[in-house]
Amino acid sequence: MSAIYLSEIHHLDADAREQALQALHDYLTEQLGASVSRRDAELVFSGTGYSGTVLLDEETLHGELKLSLLMRPLKGTITREIEAVLARYLEGE
Repeated sequence: MSAIYLSEIHHLDADAREQALQALHDYLTEQLGASVSRRDAELVFSGTGYSGTVLLDEETLHGELKLSLLMRPLKGTITREIEAVLARYLEGE
């Protein structure tokens, strides 16, 4: 398995963190058909060809996305898409 690791500093308040986690939860379930569970500020998810975790604490986002062999060729594209979404949510772009 190939993996993408994330670690980003943010300045989101508690309400903005909650909104970001809910938006990610909704996207993963509704758009990607992933199975998602949540415990406090952490999402654990899995879908066809991938699985991962996202933890959004008071100052930092930590994430890990594991890709199956079939998804591995898309790692660069997936990484760029994740970075664009993070910029929008965490940096206000």
